[in-house]
Amino acid sequence: MNYTKEIYQYVSEIPETVWLALDTKEKIYFSKDYLKALEAHNSNKIQFYYVVVFNENKAVSLATIQVISFDFSETNFSNNTSKFTQRVAHKLNCFIKRDYVKIVICGNAFLSGEYGVYIKTGEDKKAIFNEIIRGIHKVIKSDRYLKKLTDVILLKDFETASLPITSELKNYNYVPVFVDPNMVLTLNPEWQSFEDYIGAFKSKFRVKAKKAYKTSNSLIAKDFTSEEIITNKEKLTKLYLNVVDKAGFNPEVLNLSTYAAFKNILKDKFVFRVYSLDDEIVGFMSGLVNNDKLDAHYVGIDYALNKEHAIYSRMLYDYVHIGIDKKLKKVDFGRTAGEIKSTLGAVPESLVCYVRHKKSVANFLVKPFLKKIKPTAFEQRHPFKK
Repeated sequence: MNYTKEIYQYVSEIPETVWLALDTKEKIYFSKDYLKALEAHNSNKIQFYYVVVFNENKAVSLATIQVISFDFSETNFSNNTSKFTQRVAHKLNCFIKRDYVKIVICGNAFLSGEYGVYIKTGEDKKAIFNEIIRGIHKVIKSDRYLKKLTDVILLKDFETASLPITSELKNYNYVPVFVDPNMVLTLNPEWQSFEDYIGAFKSKFRVKAKKAYKTSNSLIAKDFTSEEIITNKEKLTKLYLNVVDKAGFNPEVLNLSTYAAFKNILKDKFVFRVYSLDDEIVGFMSGLVNNDKLDAHYVGIDYALNKEHAIYSRMLYDYVHIGIDKKLKKVDFGRTAGEIKSTLGAVPESLVCYVRHKKSVANFLVKPFLKKIKPTAFEQRHPFKK
């Protein structure tokens, strides 16, 4: 097969024939409207590129590239960031000898999951993947600033099934790194209601769930419209940044106007639920219905009130509630807080990132440290009755 590639810097540059050939309507994270909204509201901080692979002039693959600057001087590593991750960051900083790292990402900096490369069924995946890798390197070489300033290249969040394909990256001196897994709950078809789900729990987990709802009883939950997201953007952003700061190691911050755009485009497929206490917004959760799965997106929390009113616990159970109500098959809670999410029945699904320093010498020196990175350990809970 004769594969070729084209590189575009803006969604608007990609010909309509490409979108028709790719037919990504059911692949929301690769759809024209989703990528256009993401680009429109975040291009002040992120450079976007798109690598399209063609087979005899017909588009068969799309890779999304995001270029971000990670500023070490503005990063306060919290207790939630592993000591080893901090050491790797410090090593990178030593090699780079400046306060920030320029990272070229194939994937979505705002999502946990395999959302960087889409290949149509029936194509030679290995051949296409090699075209994409060369396309990423071409993006860097074709921009004089990227050519000079790029430090790290990252292809993120590949699932286990993709590893026979992504192993091609080792030929380009990329290092595979097992990162924190996605926590995914499979919804039993017999759960016709949220009460059925709670009823499937062992006694102590059922008590825990009921306590969370009782503790959060004073919260008023409301699904926001696009207009309401914009009207309350300042408060919502403050709550979101509370979570970002607590996480300690976040490569990029999302402009929440993006969520207003998603609500306009995706309608009921995009969930944005706000929690209020005495008419004051104290939290929000967001998510996207991705075919038969609900993907949890960012949350915002007033941590001063979180424990007293079980805000975060309520959000997690509400994700499950929404998934059951919408007759979905899974809820993907994303990374972080693995043990807490396992108390809801979520189990880890492994993810692998591939990383390399652009410069060969620095890459050789960093490799041993990258190979030692391990997912954060946690105790897996088993809440369901056998």
